Amino acid sequence: MYPGRFVVHSVMSSDGNDQIVSASTDRLHNIAGTYVGKDDPIAIVRTQKNFPATEEAGSAFNDPHYVAGNTRGSHHMPLMPVKLNSAASLNYSIPIVSCLLFSMHNGKLTGPHDGFGTADWDLQRMRASKRAMIIRNQGFIHPATLVPDELEYNKGYEARMSKLESKFRDLEEIMNVKTKAATKAKAGNKR
Repeated sequence: MYPGRFVVHSVMSSDGNDQIVSASTDRLHNIAGTYVGKDDPIAIVRTQKNFPATEEAGSAFNDPHYVAGNTRGSHHMPLMPVKLNSAASLNYSIPIVSCLLFSMHNGKLTGPHDGFGTADWDLQRMRASKRAMIIRNQGFIHPATLVPDELEYNKGYEARMSKLESKFRDLEEIMNVKTKAATKAKAGNKR
């Protein structure tokens, strides 16, 4: 199964009464049928009291996992937790995630606090950078690049592949032609 085929829309409590997670799930190229812009998903996660602890929710980002993203949305790259208002890196455009933490006080949201802004997240950022360098050093091949159906700029890829495919020859056909030519040449030599 390719990553990105299925996504989490929401997570409910075991009794079905409380929604714990709500996430955007629609990919723009799935809606329009072609590339129309960046997919920047958002998720809201409720924590504390009857819900997971803040640390439990944050632990999902402790080991930078690979996601579709990067230059033109065409590669698998590690998801880097970054401080709020961090610039996207020129170095491979690593997919980034930021986190706003709010508290509820007397029925009102207070905050926000930068969830990835503390120094302990520097280790995860370093791990993500190292993983990005390792996978991009493989070049523009799988597993670094996404499968063609997942590419945001699929039309350009299809045009290039179509042009390239016209240059390919069927090996079996080539071998049959060579075999027939060799057989004909042998028959001619016997005369």
